[in-house]
Amino acid sequence: MISSSKWSLHQFFSKSPHIRPYLPPTDLYQPALLEPYLAKYTTVYIKPTRTHMGKGIMRVLQTADGYQFVKERGEPVRVASLAELKQQLARQCTEKNYIIQKGLDLAELNGRPYDIRVMMMRNGLGKWQYAGMLAKVAGADSVITNVARGGGYAVTVPHALSKSQAVAPEKIKEVVSRLIRVSHRVCAHFNKYRHSAQIGVDFAIDKAGQLSIIEVNYDFPSHALFAKLKDKTYFRTIKRLHFQYKNRGKRKKKNV
Repeated sequence: MISSSKWSLHQFFSKSPHIRPYLPPTDLYQPALLEPYLAKYTTVYIKPTRTHMGKGIMRVLQTADGYQFVKERGEPVRVASLAELKQQLARQCTEKNYIIQKGLDLAELNGRPYDIRVMMMRNGLGKWQYAGMLAKVAGADSVITNVARGGGYAVTVPHALSKSQAVAPEKIKEVVSRLIRVSHRVCAHFNKYRHSAQIGVDFAIDKAGQLSIIEVNYDFPSHALFAKLKDKTYFRTIKRLHFQYKNRGKRKKKNV
């Protein structure tokens, strides 16, 4: 059984040739990695390995006159030297372990970055089934897209892709199909080590239209998030599949 930490999950999914291309460069954080990561990617994220909902995430950026970082949301803290940056981050790192990850140039909607949640559920037969997807738009001055914690909002994926011009209009259906296909592969690979009845796969799409997997949520991914959409079809589908899977044993007994 794999650990639930972000680092362990990254290592686990890296073993799949179908999933590996969608994983951004990631390492277990140590201060010595800051300089090479920032030199290569300019922007990096530092994330606690065992928190959820965007808690404790920091975005670190190399600028022309130094460095700056933001923890979750708000005004960036600016420092002049790498040594000072390390000192500041050490004060902010209150959890035991963190990962460092390449920063992605996320597509934006009305000037705010967004990512995509794909919800996968087991149906009444115990098989994985696609249940819905949405785009999570970050709140003002937030580096996280978690709607509850970051003050953002949810919209449909076609709307986000179209309005942000992340992909050409004629490619939107193709991107949606790929999101579902990769999510099925995530679930199939996850089956090998731990059972889950529902998985929410968070994808980033950058300004060039490239997809990356940000996180795989398997401990009760939010159903209520989908109730925020005007069209409740996905929300009803999620609740229906949840009910079917939860009550599958009862139906079997009735048929005996």
